[in-house]
Amino acid sequence: MKGLTRALVFGTAALLSTSAIAFGEKGQWSSGWGQGTTEYAAVNQRGDRLYIACNPYEPVKMTLTAGGRDYGSYGDGDFSLVLDGNEIQTPYETNSRVGENNFFYAWEHLRKSHSIVAVTSDGQRVALPSQGSFNVLPEAFTPEYPCRTSLQI
Repeated sequence: MKGLTRALVFGTAALLSTSAIAFGEKGQWSSGWGQGTTEYAAVNQRGDRLYIACNPYEPVKMTLTAGGRDYGSYGDGDFSLVLDGNEIQTPYETNSRVGENNFFYAWEHLRKSHSIVAVTSDGQRVALPSQGSFNVLPEAFTPEYPCRTSLQI
């Protein structure tokens, strides 16, 4: 019985982690909500993904998964975003006024950019879709906007 319980626990955990990893549709932006967190994702055709998690009680988290490796809030390395040719370094670090302003700038430009490229600290360049970003990402400082920075918590 103990073995069966353990197998059920591990099986359930595996299914849940697969669901979290699979969030987002290839070639476009999408959003979802779970356990108090609003989630946004842009996934390219290779499965590389920009993931943004907004919870009203925690600072915004932003993670890039590229080539099977995570960067940013939940990763081992850093990344920058290049939006229509303008680079924003570490837009997920919001614990200073400059960082906070970079996040807000990135957010508003993610909504409107025609070209979104992430550049990782180890030199990967990852093109991400812009399709649907304007409709998926709410305008900052509106009632629909759920993200908070480190300075706002």
